[in-house]
Amino acid sequence: MLGAYRVLLRPPGTGRLIVSLLIGRIPIGIFSLAIVLLVRAETGSFAQAGAASAAWAVGAGFLAPIQGRLVDRFGQPAVLIPSTLVNALAVIGVVACARAGSPTWVLAVFAFIGGAALPPLGACMRSVWATVFENDTNARNTAYTFEGVVSEFFFIIGPVITTVLIAVSSTSVALIVAIALSLIGTILFATGSLARSWRSEPFERTRAGALASPGMRTLMLSIVPTGISFGALEVAMPAFAVEHGEKAELAGILLSIMAVGSVLGGIWYGARSWSSPVVERFIVLHVALAVGTLPLLIADSIPLMGAMAAIAGLALAPSAAAAYLLIDHVAPPGTATEATTWMMTANIAGAASGAALAGVIVEASNARWAIALACAGPVVGAVLTILLRHTLHPIVPATPEPVASAPAPRDA
Repeated sequence: MLGAYRVLLRPPGTGRLIVSLLIGRIPIGIFSLAIVLLVRAETGSFAQAGAASAAWAVGAGFLAPIQGRLVDRFGQPAVLIPSTLVNALAVIGVVACARAGSPTWVLAVFAFIGGAALPPLGACMRSVWATVFENDTNARNTAYTFEGVVSEFFFIIGPVITTVLIAVSSTSVALIVAIALSLIGTILFATGSLARSWRSEPFERTRAGALASPGMRTLMLSIVPTGISFGALEVAMPAFAVEHGEKAELAGILLSIMAVGSVLGGIWYGARSWSSPVVERFIVLHVALAVGTLPLLIADSIPLMGAMAAIAGLALAPSAAAAYLLIDHVAPPGTATEATTWMMTANIAGAASGAALAGVIVEASNARWAIALACAGPVVGAVLTILLRHTLHPIVPATPEPVASAPAPRDA
């Protein structure tokens, strides 16, 4: 099964990008947790830690499309290298401010900048895959699934690495290690031949950018409820653990089990060749994700919840991979990177809303109703996708501008 992934190493230069991507993505699983632990340890305030974490998430989620649009316009190195430098300086600022006992708003500003400047390596890699495997849909499907599996893996291993680094040293050292890995991975990626030579398709720029496509807007509408689901689970799982006589921290194991299910489902999905149209596949996988989360409602013990969490995760990476492939189908020409970052924004917006709603529900009743919210998310997303499937047609490319008025090729 894993042999199918060898196709990703065949094009010259992809090996370097994969290695640099793996290095540069490790910090994603470190930054947010380490910042919370650092601020809490230095200030003694969960409120300040929460504010810094929220500011980081808002910056990462809502400014990502701007970075994506800049990549589509100016190329990958021109955005990635400044981004990783600003990100490093901002995280250093968070560390310095936490140690100095700075006001909450100062910490939040540096955290916001750090999140906003987080290099969009995943989106850039997806854009490279789209170019390299332009005429091989199955290879692109495998590549996009690999992206989803890598993301899940680092969300599993990131907290473990953070915990180990803090145990042997300190939270500051954990953040310094994350900064170093981000810098090394991003610079190696940005200076690779494929990243330097990548160019977006010529297109007529509009203010709406990637969202000018009805299909992209439908995709966003379907992703937000899924984000709500997993944001709700981050609150519902700790509450479920407490209600069953365990510590809230046990929720981390339950969520990791779900991520492992996603990795296994993704590995299987990406190793197969698919002949069905991508629109049909996305709808089927979204329905599978919705059906897979429903058994969470019947869990009445920690072991059973672990088993149901594994089932719920199986369709997660495959449905994400199908969504990435669908972007190639519906995004306006020349907006590949921006379109991918909009998916990230939809997920984060949904997760933030889901966590907030689940917190209110748990306080008002119990974890069961918060889990019901989590189960409802993918169902709503699947229904919206089915009702709006007529919008998921290939975008008609805009008429190219006359050659005389086209911008000169950019050197990276």
